Amino acid sequence: MDPNEIPDSTKWQIASRLASRLPVMYDFVFRERIGEQYDELEQDIWIEIGKQSKDVAGALRLPLNTAPEIAEALKTIATIFFSADYAIEPLKIAEDRSVLRVTRCPFVFREMEVRGRTGPIFSRCLTFAITSVEALNPGYTLRFVRSMCMGDRTCELKVVKKELVAGDDPKPGTRR
Repeated sequence: MDPNEIPDSTKWQIASRLASRLPVMYDFVFRERIGEQYDELEQDIWIEIGKQSKDVAGALRLPLNTAPEIAEALKTIATIFFSADYAIEPLKIAEDRSVLRVTRCPFVFREMEVRGRTGPIFSRCLTFAITSVEALNPGYTLRFVRSMCMGDRTCELKVVKKELVAGDDPKPGTRR
C-alpha cells in the first residue's frame, strides 16, 4: 500500500501512539544496562523535548501571553507530540493562573499495557511539562497538584506566573 493513500489522521494516530510507547520501551532496554545514570540521562532527553514546545508554538502561532493561553498551548503540543489519546481540559482561573486537568493519559495507558502498572512516568511528565511551560513563556512555571501515575484519579497541572510562586518551593519528597 502506498503510504500516501493512508489518511493523515490514521498515520498521526499510529505515530503518536508509538511515540507515547517509546519511553516504556527505552526504560526496559536501557535502565538495567545503564544503571543509576539512566534517570539523569532520560531527564535530559525530556528537557530537550520540552524545549521543542517553543518552536511548535511559534510555527502554529499560538498565543502565549497569559496562563490560560499557555495551558491551551501545552494541551495542543502534548497532544501533537504524544497522542490524541490525551483528554486534557484547560480551566481558566485568572489571567495569571490556569489549570490543566488530564483525565486520560497515553503514558499511563502504555505503561499499563506493557508493565501492568505505572512506572517512572511522573519524572518524565514533570520534566517535560515544566520545561515546556517555561520555554513557552519564561515568566510562567508549572506545578503539579495531582498525578494519575502517582495514584490520583486525574492529573492537575497549575500554570502560574513565577512571581506568584517565588519562595514557594516544595519540601523534599513532596509533589506540587
